[in-house]
Amino acid sequence: MYSKVFFSNKKLMIYSSSFLLGIFLSFSFEPLKLPFISVIAVGMFFLINDYIYQNLQNKKKIFFLTGLLFGFGFFISSINWISNSILQFNEDLYYLIPVPLLILPLALSLFYALMQIINYLLWSQSTSRIFYFSANWVIFELLRSYMFSGFPWNLIAYSWSWSIYFMQSLSLVGVFGLSLITVFCATSFFSFRIKNNNITFPLIATLVLLTIFLFGYNRVSNYEVKKSGISLRIVHTEFNQNEKWKKESHKKIAEVGSQDLITIFPETAFGMDGIGPSNWFIGHIRNDAGIYYNSLSFNGHQYDKIKLVPFGEKIPFSNLLKIFFPKNSLLLNSMKSGNDDQSFEKKITPLICYEAVFPNFVRNKINNETELLVNITNDAWFGTFSGPKQHFVHVLYRSVELGLPLARSSNMGISALINPIGLVDGVASSDKISFIDAEIPKKIDTTIYRQYGESMLYFLIVLFFIIGYAIDQLFSRKKND
Repeated sequence: MYSKVFFSNKKLMIYSSSFLLGIFLSFSFEPLKLPFISVIAVGMFFLINDYIYQNLQNKKKIFFLTGLLFGFGFFISSINWISNSILQFNEDLYYLIPVPLLILPLALSLFYALMQIINYLLWSQSTSRIFYFSANWVIFELLRSYMFSGFPWNLIAYSWSWSIYFMQSLSLVGVFGLSLITVFCATSFFSFRIKNNNITFPLIATLVLLTIFLFGYNRVSNYEVKKSGISLRIVHTEFNQNEKWKKESHKKIAEVGSQDLITIFPETAFGMDGIGPSNWFIGHIRNDAGIYYNSLSFNGHQYDKIKLVPFGEKIPFSNLLKIFFPKNSLLLNSMKSGNDDQSFEKKITPLICYEAVFPNFVRNKINNETELLVNITNDAWFGTFSGPKQHFVHVLYRSVELGLPLARSSNMGISALINPIGLVDGVASSDKISFIDAEIPKKIDTTIYRQYGESMLYFLIVLFFIIGYAIDQLFSRKKND
């Protein structure tokens, strides 16, 4: 009897399906990264919108709630590792775990909920909804990536990390462009209706995916490995947060540094000490008259991290909050961002931890002389399951977008050398202090994305809205006739 009541409730089924679809979508990202799951999940969410539009009343509210539940299911299952950072920082702050575990996913879900409001306003029976839905999805990914410091984590494009061939399209349209392609293809496949003989869009989607696969296959097959003649050492460490600040740990790390090769150490590997040989990339905390910076030193150059992790490295309104909570450890450890115009070695672009997940930020930091991206990170905050793997994929995408090799040194994450098409040339052992010595591959002269950035994406978004509007006008005329 109760099951009959439950399954007869259409709204409840819609809401529960949306939540479960969000969880299902997370299976397409690390650590599972199951092929094509994102296409299926997005396509089925598109069908839910169709069902709501055709069968239910109070559509606006239902659209909003399905977006909220879909987003909540996705974020609670894909970024739950963030809660580990609370315990790593201070176990006595365990009571704050609900913030990253529940409140943050709920807040991020608002982007999907608001996206659904726009979808509600634009939805119709015509195929314009395919173009509107695709463009709206990417617009709200952009908003999530830039608003309130930005959180461009697990954008839909990262669901292609299982395929080096599909990833090559990043060199053309970047991560947001690949998101647009993914959503368009997903909605096109699931717009298929047998009785209407509507196979045009599924065929277009098949052709699009086949084209970018063949482009990627050709790019990878024809890539010629060219070495620069310059070797470096990438150091990997395995210290938890309590161990990594000890002097004994710093000594152990220094012992694997090379006197001859450029040596890259993880983020804050040497604590508060930024002094060492000029050929070492030294991650440390810089104290400037009581103001703290997350910094990197190399060959007489200093780089202060610009993109600080919200609530991890920088607490909003921390100076004001210190008045009321003068002994709070989170507030006392709040850092200051570096300047945007810092000078560094022209051939090297430094990226500290979280900075490498921002595609436009990285693109704006490089110059025509850049030969190498260097990313240092401390992934001890992320736990040992999905967090470090997701972080590594995000960083790897920057190499493909820009056609640049990337050297990554991590504490309790993945330390590796990535070549300009996203293949891993070497990876360090991840269960101990270790290192790899490798020769830096030469960069690819340029990529379309490196030259034009998001220009192609913005063009496609505008084009999608124009096509959607044109389809709506034709549909209205036919309906009136």
